[in-house]
Order: sequence, then structure tokens, then C-alpha cells
Amino acid sequence: MRFTPSIVASAALLSTANAAIKGFNYGAQFNNDAAKTLTDFEYEFNNAKTLPGTDGWTSARLYTMIQHGTQSTIIEAIQAAINTKTTLLLGLWASAGQDSFNNEVNALKAAISQYGTAFTDLVVGISVGSEDLYRISADGAGGNPGTGPDVLVSYIKQVRDAIAGTSLSSAKLGHVDTWQVYVNASNSAVIDNLDWIGMDAYPYFQSSFANGIGNGGDLFFDAYNQTVAATKGKPVWVTETGWPVSGETVNQAVPSADNARIYWEDVTCKLVNDNVNLYYYTLQDVQWGNPSPSFGLKPGGDLAQVSPLFDLSCPAAAKNSDPFNIRSNGYVARLSPTLSTVFVFDVRSENRGKTCNLAFYMPPAFPWQDISPVKIRSPGGIIVSSVGQQSTSADISASNIVSTGVVGWVPSVQPANQYNLASFPCAAEQKVAYQIESAGGLTMDFFQMTVPPLGLFMSVS
Repeated sequence: MRFTPSIVASAALLSTANAAIKGFNYGAQFNNDAAKTLTDFEYEFNNAKTLPGTDGWTSARLYTMIQHGTQSTIIEAIQAAINTKTTLLLGLWASAGQDSFNNEVNALKAAISQYGTAFTDLVVGISVGSEDLYRISADGAGGNPGTGPDVLVSYIKQVRDAIAGTSLSSAKLGHVDTWQVYVNASNSAVIDNLDWIGMDAYPYFQSSFANGIGNGGDLFFDAYNQTVAATKGKPVWVTETGWPVSGETVNQAVPSADNARIYWEDVTCKLVNDNVNLYYYTLQDVQWGNPSPSFGLKPGGDLAQVSPLFDLSCPAAAKNSDPFNIRSNGYVARLSPTLSTVFVFDVRSENRGKTCNLAFYMPPAFPWQDISPVKIRSPGGIIVSSVGQQSTSADISASNIVSTGVVGWVPSVQPANQYNLASFPCAAEQKVAYQIESAGGLTMDFFQMTVPPLGLFMSVS
């Protein structure tokens, strides 16, 4: 099954934030280990801006400040960004020891000195490291290269000192890592020292889960929501995600252009819609080699001549068109005597003739309430109602919410419970909407997630 809920707050007006950053990840070398030059970076940056069906993909995330094959020469991507007016998420490689990191910092300071504000005005952030905590963890095989939290905190402070008093002094510092490390309390000191959090998440690699493309969106937003819950209110940027267009099947995850398109619609378009800073992986990864898996939007060949492997446009309903529409942030739901939430399920054609089951799930109590994805501020229950077809669009306002009948009622929501609400014939090829309202004084915030299940779900039997 592939039901993707779009959650819309229905009792408070929220204005749309400024358009978020959209960009791609760019390595320093090709697959044959040849360094990318100024011309190569310019060509990639310019082609990212002209992808059919898209607009605004004008930022580049770098992994290092150093030109590949040199010790501390400034990476030529800096001049390319200046020439093409491409914004930059800078990266300093942090998994090769202090001497190597010194070279990264020296290259950063040299770039500030050489290019001045022509460079620094393009910088949207600086990432101190990339997946260093993951590589040193048990999930990352527990080995090097990697960097522990204490060392990473020291590196973050070194970068702050290096940019102090320069035209880059106001730059926001972050760290990029896999979502698993942020929910690990042993890494909390890193979070404390950052301005923003960079999250990498690939459902394709989550082989211990049901990770077919039908669950790709749910797995991704589970990771995103858990990261948001663990990062103490600091902005979360999605710094790497994607679905492979070719490669080996991993558990239930099948690489293909068709599946990459589904992931683009279910994840990328929703992140763009919700104004989350996003760096997709990747524009093209098959030049001078054939990586497996391959995540590139474009096949091998001249970037300006080859077409994307799948449609990159987003559904019209996934675009912000009215800044006064009522909507929440992604999968955040809020319930109170004055707030309710509408869930929209996209029922696919393959479920024609089947039975759809609506249920509300509450997981067991979480041991650390400050990072729990569900917060019950006042006890009570919920009333779930079906709402009219006009409510199934992502563009929705309070006047659109028209209940067509109560489908279920839970007098008291409690941890570790599944509340079966209703069963009915699946409305194939339609979007169906359900409103959850507070009952008995309930005030609750939660992140919709599947592991463990939390929130309103539709299953098929």
C-alpha cells in the first residue's frame, strides 16, 4: 500500500515562510578520481538551475573546502559559485584528524581573504563534518574514518573562532549526519553547539524495515520527525536524501527511475511545499564510472544534452499558492479544544475492491519526555470525522472544513493502544480526508510516524 497523509491544521492561520533553499550535493571529484575543475563546477551549477519542471534549485552543498588532489588549495567550486551566482552550503571534512581539519580551516580563511563578500554573501551555512558520528558508531561499523562528539564540538568551536571578525562571522554553523545519531543522547553536546541540524536519510538503505517504495515516504518522515524531536528546537535541514535509479535491491527497496519518481513526489515535493531546506542527492553521479546504486537525476553524458530520468515536476496541490492557507509543518499534528487536524490519504488504484481500515495508534510512553514525539499536555479523547471532498487539497482554509459524519470516537487516549475506528470500501483513485478533533479537554501535539506507529493510519485488507 502507499497512503501518504498530508496533515493540515484547521483552526489557526499560518503564513507561508520565505521559500526554502533547494540544491544538490556536489563531490570534489569524478568516479575516476579526477578532480572537478572550475569549468566542471560551473557546468553543473548552471544545469541544476534549468532542470525541466523545476525552479529555484540554485544552491550547492560541498563536502570540503579543499581542491581535490591538493593539501589546502581552495576548491574551485567557490569561484564557480561566484561566476554562476550559486549559493553555498560549505563543508569542512572532519574525519581525518586535526592536521587535515587545520587544512580545511586554512582553506576557508583563504577563501574569505581572496574573494571577500563576493564569496561570503553566497554562503547560507557551514557544515562542520559529514556523517562523522555515524561512521564511528556501531551502525556505521564502528570504525574510522569517523569523529567522536567531543572532537566534533572542538572543531565547531575552531570554525567559530576562524570566522570571527570576518565577513563570514554571521554564518550559521551546522553538522551533517544520519538521523540515527541525533536521537542518540550521547551526541547531545554536538546539537548544543550548532545553529542548525543537517539530516541525511535514505529509506532505500533501511533494510531492517519494510522499505519498499510504498513505505519510502513514511520511513523518511519518521526519521525527519524523530530528528526534529531530538534537536531541541533547532532548524533541521535535509542535507541528503534520494531514491536510486539503478543498483541492487535492498530488502524490499527496488531501484528504478519509476520508483525514484514516486519518492520525488512523496518526499521531495512535500519538503519543498513545507519550506524545508533541502539538498537532494544527486544531480548526476555516473560520469567516468557507474556507481551502484546510482542516485543521479540525469544519466551519463553531457548534462546539457541528456534529459532527467523521470519527471521532476511536483503535483499542483503540492505547491504553496496562498500564503494565508491553513497548514501545519509536514507531519506535525496539533489537537486542543480550539485546534484540530485534517489528514488526507491518497488511495491508489491498486486498492480498488479492497477494504480500507482507519485506526489511531498511540505508542508506549517514551522514557525521555523532552524528546518524545508525542506530548499530552491535558488528558482527553478524540473525535474522528469524515470531511468533504473540498478538503482533500493541500490548499485548504478553515471555510473548507465541512464534516460529513463522525466515523469514530475514543473517550480517553492512552499510551500503548490501537484504536480501530472504521472499515469501508476503499475509494480507489481518490483523496479522502478525516478530521481529528479534541474531546474531553485533550491537548496533544504529535509527529505522525510508523516506527513505533503514532497517529492516524489507513491500512488495506
